[in-house]
Amino acid sequence: LAFWVQSAFDFMAMGSFPYASSYMLNGQGSLPPFPMREACRRIVERAAEPGHGALLEALRDGAAVFYNYSESSPAAIAGCFDLSITGNNETTLDGQLWDYLYCSDMLQPASRDGVADMFWAQPFNASAVAAGCLERWHVRPKPEWPVINYGGWAALKSTSNLFFSNGELDPWRGGGVTRNVSDTVRALIIPGVGHHVDLFFARDEDPPAVRSARRAEIEAIKEWFGGDRSALAAAQQSQ
Repeated sequence: LAFWVQSAFDFMAMGSFPYASSYMLNGQGSLPPFPMREACRRIVERAAEPGHGALLEALRDGAAVFYNYSESSPAAIAGCFDLSITGNNETTLDGQLWDYLYCSDMLQPASRDGVADMFWAQPFNASAVAAGCLERWHVRPKPEWPVINYGGWAALKSTSNLFFSNGELDPWRGGGVTRNVSDTVRALIIPGVGHHVDLFFARDEDPPAVRSARRAEIEAIKEWFGGDRSALAAAQQSQ
């Protein structure tokens, strides 16, 4: 139950967009603008009511922003949820596919400490993760595979023409490239938004930070192409 509730907040944090969006629900429904704020509003409102069950009911109401996104599920309205469903069938399948990738190729160690976050202590346990992957998918994690295959930070320092963007409110920011590696391998944290909103189609509701990020990305790409053309022209002249 605790992990089911936590998952709702993970998804809502990723979906920290300044407008209603169906992205986190794979097009099968929409979350409100900045859904975490709506969840917090509901939690505060319900928790203020008298009674021993108010805090649990408040937590349920907060999670319902994600799990009862349509606000029309009879069971959810009655306060009953299917804990095996993560949002809807599409988000559940999406989570399963990512879980297999995590277990087979892209192990991403992560933890929570209950101090710098709003959850309980969850230190990363490699043995438990390996056992879970074997039970669910019959595969074992390969912790070093991404570094072996892609080269890790050393490879980034020897490559060029990359631009990494991370939303400030995106939980995945902690595992991203968040600092410039070189003049042509750059990183940008976009204030006040969630998961790769800069890659969405432009909208009138886009905040200045998102517009600025897109301009920076476009300018970087122009520089890459301009540099390639200059190098090609110089090589042709020297022949």
